[in-house]
Amino acid sequence: MNLVNAIPATCLTIAMLSACGGGAQAPQTGEDSLSVRSLSAADYLEKIHGGWLGGAVGSALGMSVQRMHKRDLKPFLTDLGQWPLTDYIKTLRPELDPDREQWHTVDHWGPAGFGPDDDTLFQVANLLLIEEKGPEITSQDTADQWLATFSVFEAQNCGRAVRVAERLLKQGVRPPESGQHEAGEFMGGQMKGELWGFLLPGNPEAAAEYGRIDAEVAFHTAGVYGEMFMAALTAEAFFESDPTKLLEAGLAVVPADSDYARCIRDVMQWHEQWPDDWEKAHEQIDLKWEPEGAKNRRVFPNNAVIALALLYGEGDFDKTIGIAVMSAWDTDTNAGDVGPVMGVILGAGAIAEKWTEPIANILRSDVKGAEELEIDELARRTAAAGARMTAAKSAGLVQIDTQ
Repeated sequence: MNLVNAIPATCLTIAMLSACGGGAQAPQTGEDSLSVRSLSAADYLEKIHGGWLGGAVGSALGMSVQRMHKRDLKPFLTDLGQWPLTDYIKTLRPELDPDREQWHTVDHWGPAGFGPDDDTLFQVANLLLIEEKGPEITSQDTADQWLATFSVFEAQNCGRAVRVAERLLKQGVRPPESGQHEAGEFMGGQMKGELWGFLLPGNPEAAAEYGRIDAEVAFHTAGVYGEMFMAALTAEAFFESDPTKLLEAGLAVVPADSDYARCIRDVMQWHEQWPDDWEKAHEQIDLKWEPEGAKNRRVFPNNAVIALALLYGEGDFDKTIGIAVMSAWDTDTNAGDVGPVMGVILGAGAIAEKWTEPIANILRSDVKGAEELEIDELARRTAAAGARMTAAKSAGLVQIDTQ
């Protein structure tokens, strides 16, 4: 099947990022006219394919060392001869049970492919929801889809926040009240925002609104801001590669006076102060933002790692996901967040074979009816859904050209 043929033969119009708290604005061709951002259907699909593939690679890379601190992770990787990290981790830490789950290390990969895991679980479910219902979805639709297609108590690796939310949903609590609980500022929203960027390229504000709709089912405050931030950043990555501008696009959709925004801006400042030393900037994150995670606000310091990896990765896929994992904390999710961004920027063809060969074009999930998917077919479906989403929800001057 030709990948481009999955997208309807229309010229799609996508909204530009409007000024919202200092967000990026469209370049001007004249005082009263906006220049057109153009994206061919083939490039759109290639970038979406890169996004899905980059997410699988990043999550696989970080899975076996998640929840470690850098003080423990660095000696472990150094002993393996893998600091800095430039390839899949060779082996499991001694304390891990090799029979408990698929860890995605070189000597313990299991069957070819990636997953299942919670970093892609919700994104697959949300894609199915959009395919079924179209753009006009509500938070309750998201909740209903969740309960109908999977349970986080049966799925792989799902965290406490979504477990609390599922119990509340089953008790009849509706969004956004279902997200108002003690674990509501965990990072489960942040890890699934990329899908909305895939579906609304070039329209960060609309992508962020879908991120809010989705996130408030299980999260509140910074937990919601995380999904909005990643949705907007990913949407902008279809047309922008500069990491500072991408972070600004994400910041434009969250409150400027929020801790979430302050954290990202701190990392940007530390990058300016130590532009060649990511570990020095990491020390500052550890001092200021890691304590927030201990207060049931686990979106911190992991959002800081996303900014750190993008800034110090300097547009290099390997370096970016490597820093995301070497920074420790929630390694599979953090690398699984920056991997899609870099995949969108660079396209699937730019991701090295050393990363893609073990993935083998296979993504597994715990979603009923989508237990095993071919990643290139998943990209085609996403592009088709994105064509419908942008036609319905974007009112600007970015063209996806199918000619």
